[in-house]
Amino acid sequence: MHHSEIVHRQILGLAGQTTTSPVVPRVTFTDPEIAAVGLTEDQARASGLAVASAHADLGSRGFTHGEGARGGFVKLVADTQRQALVGATAVGPYAGEVLSMLALAVHAEVPIAKLKSMIYAYPTFHRAVSAALTDL
Repeated sequence: MHHSEIVHRQILGLAGQTTTSPVVPRVTFTDPEIAAVGLTEDQARASGLAVASAHADLGSRGFTHGEGARGGFVKLVADTQRQALVGATAVGPYAGEVLSMLALAVHAEVPIAKLKSMIYAYPTFHRAVSAALTDL
């Protein structure tokens, strides 16, 4: 929708945003869902960033959603010099929903320390983000 509005305005010669942010969230609606935002670990390294990554399984965080909601993970990619996330991937039930907070964190360059200080609701899939931040 974001890109279609840019094209729409350009075709009609209307004022407004003509470029897009490099932080584009993407979700593949499969089972499990696969969602990502920003740079992959390989892309971050190739761009010359000082990179750290962390991974956390969803584990049993989805127990309230039934047996099929127990697998998955969150992976975070951070620029260690800026101490901010530059990318993230979520795989599992509701990964597209989990991606929302990660897209905000990457887009706004929220400091990792600030993300670590948040209180994450329990039991939610977002707790995997908290666990990955602990390992970062």
